[in-house]
Amino acid sequence: GYVDQLEQVLINLMVNARDALLSKREADPAFKPWISLYAERDEHSVRLWVEDNGGGIDPRLLERIFEPFFTTKPVGVGTGLGLSVSYGIVENMGGRLSVRNSAEGARFCIELPIVTGDQITSDARPE
Repeated sequence: GYVDQLEQVLINLMVNARDALLSKREADPAFKPWISLYAERDEHSVRLWVEDNGGGIDPRLLERIFEPFFTTKPVGVGTGLGLSVSYGIVENMGGRLSVRNSAEGARFCIELPIVTGDQITSDARPE
């Protein structure tokens, strides 16, 4: 269901953040890594943010980051499918996955519409 799919998206984003942080710490052993996950909502949508201090994504690559098989990782590390699959999952939920660089690293936003009880189809209701 959607919960499992959303969990997969969050795992993909956190694994990518972890990889960026480990790479940065290899270059600078004094580096203090962090990953932040937080949420906010209004009457129409909920937003989940995954942010890190791993240095961010090369601005020239930001527009390609969700393409299938695109990766910034070394050869043999990762498939280049995690963000593409995540983008598709969020889109199938009627939402949007976006990314921008913050002051310290990458900041991904999962924005999903809030579904009310009368919007749930009979297929989605438990029997």
